[in-house]
Amino acid sequence: MPLDVRRRTAAVVILFACGLVGTQECAVWAETGPRPTGGNDWTPGPVTHEWGGPWAARKGMGTRLGDLAANWALTQLGKPYVWAAAGPRAYDCSGLTMRAWQRAGIGLPHWTGTQWSSGPQVALASLRRGDLLFFGRYTGDPGTIRHVGIYIGGGQMVHAPKTGDVVRIASIWRPHLVGVVRPGNRVAA
Repeated sequence: MPLDVRRRTAAVVILFACGLVGTQECAVWAETGPRPTGGNDWTPGPVTHEWGGPWAARKGMGTRLGDLAANWALTQLGKPYVWAAAGPRAYDCSGLTMRAWQRAGIGLPHWTGTQWSSGPQVALASLRRGDLLFFGRYTGDPGTIRHVGIYIGGGQMVHAPKTGDVVRIASIWRPHLVGVVRPGNRVAA
């Protein structure tokens, strides 16, 4: 089975499992791995949100600026989604990405459509920590892009999903992935 089909299948299974076990446990699962089989006495390992815990500073996974943006975004886990919010107590998707890249010294606008043109588009195969992942229905009109997240490595992103939810870690393998942008003047390798 091709790798991209396996990844999409895994994403569907994870999304289904998250619906069954609840969102809090899914956030823990994303950081510590799945529950071992055979028993209900599983306790998750230590979860640290200080500079991203297990996701932070993986050598060779990003650039200095991308790592700064991704690591800062990870410190915001658990904060509520509020439409048009840009921190420090709540975020929408583009507010989170804007503030994360601001910490890395790169200014981004607070709208997903204009963040789409904030740097070079890169191939999914060239994905690095800190890159922005865009979701929607791109038809040449950035207004059709509806969501943005920050790549943190390992096929995962941090994002502010929707009203009633919180900033969380999720798989990048979801429907309507439009493309990837590397903000600022970072080299598009």
